[in-house]
Amino acid sequence: MMDVKRIISKIEKSYITSNLKKGERIDGRDIWEYREFNIKSDIISSAEGSADVSLGDTRIITGLKYDVGEPFPDLPNEGVCTIMAELLPIASPLFERGPPDEQSIELARVVDRGIRHADCVQTKKLCIKENKAVYILFVDMYVINYDGNLIDAGGVSALTTLISAHIPEGKIGEDGLEWTGNYFTGETIVNELPLVLTYGKIGDIIFLDPNLAEELVCDGKISISATENKITSIQKSGAATFSIEEIKILGKKSIDIGKKLRKELNLLQYKTEYK
Repeated sequence: MMDVKRIISKIEKSYITSNLKKGERIDGRDIWEYREFNIKSDIISSAEGSADVSLGDTRIITGLKYDVGEPFPDLPNEGVCTIMAELLPIASPLFERGPPDEQSIELARVVDRGIRHADCVQTKKLCIKENKAVYILFVDMYVINYDGNLIDAGGVSALTTLISAHIPEGKIGEDGLEWTGNYFTGETIVNELPLVLTYGKIGDIIFLDPNLAEELVCDGKISISATENKITSIQKSGAATFSIEEIKILGKKSIDIGKKLRKELNLLQYKTEYK
């Protein structure tokens, strides 16, 4: 991994911090403002759902594939949805080839936790036959360009991919698994739309959606996943500490900002019409 200290100078860090103290950002935003989202869905013909999502210059392409397997013994009538992430070296000189590192694991786990704890994916509808066969969904995120805040971009990319899903419907017949010719779609599979919102902290200053320069000088970050009316998960990284009062404030902001963002993005428009 490249030495981050060589990327951001003390002068630049001072400039970023002084602007944040005035409620300003180096890219012109205020402290509670997102960069622009750009979303395309169903872009990969060989996948059962896909999305190309940009948040500013951060870009993540996500695809959905499936398998059919036996359910877990303690969940005999529920399918499985698993989320993975890969940081491609073309995305940033900070990324290297090799096994998943801490950052890619964090990206996958935080996005997965927000979706899983929100009861987003209706796993019981992924059951083909209890105790016999269920769908196993694989949501794979590939970071194409890194300009800060992979988690929020990944969260929207994973949701859009699930919403655009079109999975062949199977049933167990006399000769085993048979295909009906129909499809399960995102409209059937997706229940809640949890959004994950990430905040950076430098000193006592907290701000939404850190870009790359801000992220590299942050003391720490906190990511809060929320549905329309409740928090589903919280993940902190870095050395920064957040007081109980700060977490309460950010929790309320996450629900309020999430409602506004959910309306603006209108993710349900990306559902695919299959019969």
